[in-house]
Amino acid sequence: MIFNIAVGFILPWIVVAYLLRKQKKFIILFYPISALISFFINDIGFVYFWELHQFNATALPALPYNLGLFPLLGCLFIFVIHIKRLSLPITLLLFVFFTTIAEFFMVFIGKIIYKNGWNIAWTFLSYLFAYGIVYLYYKISYKLMSG
Repeated sequence: MIFNIAVGFILPWIVVAYLLRKQKKFIILFYPISALISFFINDIGFVYFWELHQFNATALPALPYNLGLFPLLGCLFIFVIHIKRLSLPITLLLFVFFTTIAEFFMVFIGKIIYKNGWNIAWTFLSYLFAYGIVYLYYKISYKLMSG
């Protein structure tokens, strides 16, 4: 569990707090929706499709990831699109690709165990879905704040 807390919560908060220290609004606006999506996907996933090493069918070990890594990646994703002005397709594919590769590494070292036919392609699609929802939320929020 110490690994999950360090990698899923402490390290992401340190990195993103540094990167977004002058752009706190991205954390305030996009953290909640990103965390909600993370909880939703992981709660379904832990019941049917994956587990963390040594923790069978429980979402509790994913709590550091649900409150750290995944929502902060959502904030960083929107920051890159909005402030850095990188194109959506490139940014989306880069974030999905690197998040999928990171998870593949976790599968490779045995920290995540797939079951019931789940594989890295489904993982890619789940991240595509998650980042896509965060982007849609961004577009809706932007229109509401601009109009």
